[in-house]
Amino acid sequence: MQSFYLNRNQIWDNTYYWKENSERDYCDTIKNMIISNPFKNHKFYIYQIVKRVDDISGVKKWYHQPRLTKPEPLPGTTLLRVDPKDPDTVTIIWTLPNEENFGLYSEGKMFADSFVYDCVQKYLHSPRDLMKKEEGDLSDEEIREIYKSIKQDALRKKNAKNREKSS
Repeated sequence: MQSFYLNRNQIWDNTYYWKENSERDYCDTIKNMIISNPFKNHKFYIYQIVKRVDDISGVKKWYHQPRLTKPEPLPGTTLLRVDPKDPDTVTIIWTLPNEENFGLYSEGKMFADSFVYDCVQKYLHSPRDLMKKEEGDLSDEEIREIYKSIKQDALRKKNAKNREKSS
């Protein structure tokens, strides 16, 4: 457990600690998801969405969903593409802020970011372009086979566990 004291002498140290650990935790989460290899060495996407957990305090939680297909782009989401054979590299396909913040990323604004701005423009004018298949994406049939295999493996594990319990 880490205690923080909000006095003038320690505020900068506390802020640095929160920032450092937040970034490390995020990277560790992504890397662990890649290393877990959920789709048997196939490249996959990580769909990230921020959801408000508590309206009163404003607490939010970041969810990460591994998937083989691109989802529909929505405000407040990020889509990453990863390869379990190269867990140190992540490609950001898109990142979309919440809709009320779209204007904050254009040139000359405080949070100006050309990548985020381009993602917002694509979302506003041609959202289907963000869903186009990437080079090396699996066919629909291959994806169905992988999901079927994952389901069968899960059922086998569940049945084996049930047999162990009943023995």
